[in-house]
Amino acid sequence: MKIFTTTYEYILNFSNKEKATKYLYSLSFIESFIFPIPPDVLLAPIALTKKHSWLKIAFNTTVFSVLGGLVGYIIGLYLYELSFLNKIIDEKVFLEVKKLFNEHGIIIIIIAGFTPLPFKAFTITAGYMSLSILPFLLASFIGRALRFFLVAGLFHYFGIKVANKIKNYFEYLGWIIILILIYFIYLKFF
Repeated sequence: MKIFTTTYEYILNFSNKEKATKYLYSLSFIESFIFPIPPDVLLAPIALTKKHSWLKIAFNTTVFSVLGGLVGYIIGLYLYELSFLNKIIDEKVFLEVKKLFNEHGIIIIIIAGFTPLPFKAFTITAGYMSLSILPFLLASFIGRALRFFLVAGLFHYFGIKVANKIKNYFEYLGWIIILILIYFIYLKFF
């Protein structure tokens, strides 16, 4: 049974459906303050299958992510001290992000928005530290736009060629990634 190839084909088929973008925007919104799955997993196949509107999709994904970041900011600003909410971010990660803000200022939001760093940790910490809201929103928009337009653009222009090549090796790549994750989990906890 080919688990990863079947999942890959399911996601490609799902991305053709009309409601796929609504799921993408929802994922983009909640990923910015609570959910650990990045929107790229839906953005890439949707940009691949909905070629006529990839710019609109990348823009909307950015906007919903920034709006979710605003929710994260509000959580950090007003609610982080509540005992159940400060479990959203591991304390060690929270302290590291605070240190990054102190060292680099608001520019760290652009970096966190663009890279695979956990964006929710930065949005919530920015609120907790009472960073100025307008620079926070602008930096969030820049970082997220750079990332989502890059992903959508790459899959729009090169995706079908890459997808066809990867499909032959997708099962092997999936298992290699699982083994690497198990290895890192083992190193962290044992």
